[in-house]
Amino acid sequence: MRSATTSMETGKKPLYMVSKYVNRFIRVTLKNDLVYEGTMVDCDNYMNLVIEKAVEYQGESKKAQYPRILIRGNNIVYIQLLPAQKE
Repeated sequence: MRSATTSMETGKKPLYMVSKYVNRFIRVTLKNDLVYEGTMVDCDNYMNLVIEKAVEYQGESKKAQYPRILIRGNNIVYIQLLPAQKE
């Protein structure tokens, strides 16, 4: 059985994986159950994200669109790293 440290060293660290998706399409689910989709253009060490052409969803319905948003990392439940989207 591998230790957690060994697993993180041989696997991918979460921040490293997220930073590889700069300028790619992502989906972010927040603690308040809102979901945002768009192109992540920046990410910092606290996993704060800047997303362009963001679409906000509440449940299955589209709630709003924004040209650029900042999501504070401590509000994120999970991030889905999605395949490239055609515009």
